[in-house]
Amino acid sequence: MMMLSSSLPKGIAYVETKNLDGETNLKHKQANKAVLRMANDEQACLNTYNGSKIDCEGPNEHLYKFEGNLTLTDGAVIPIDPDQILLRGSCLRNTEWVIGVCVYSGHETKIMKNGTNAVAKTSKIAKSTNNYILITMLFQLCLSLIAAVGSSLWTYYRGGDYWYLYPGETN
Repeated sequence: MMMLSSSLPKGIAYVETKNLDGETNLKHKQANKAVLRMANDEQACLNTYNGSKIDCEGPNEHLYKFEGNLTLTDGAVIPIDPDQILLRGSCLRNTEWVIGVCVYSGHETKIMKNGTNAVAKTSKIAKSTNNYILITMLFQLCLSLIAAVGSSLWTYYRGGDYWYLYPGETN
């Protein structure tokens, strides 16, 4: 949101951005002086901004970078910099209200562009343990197959010689 005015003098607003960058200290944002003069006069504000246009960069994930211009109906161009932009996810502190113009919304906001799926983290010990378990299971499977084939072959060729293997059968 591009800030036009605030409850504090000189159009200053204090915001906390711990939801965006983890910093808990307050940052101050300030409306452009030319915009602030117009925003204080409500009728002049409505007449001036009706038909105005904001030209800015496309949605991106850079939190501290913003380039754009506000072109008024009379042709005046007012530059917009990051100090005049309030990001979604930041909280107003020590400021009652702010008047602004929405620049991006929904999935085009910088916080949404920065959002990524959480990466599963595993330690080296967990990875090596998983590998050892897999190797052990494969080794046990091989041993079981070899023992089963060996037992079947031995029983087929030599099993009849031992009466206690097949009680009840006679030769």
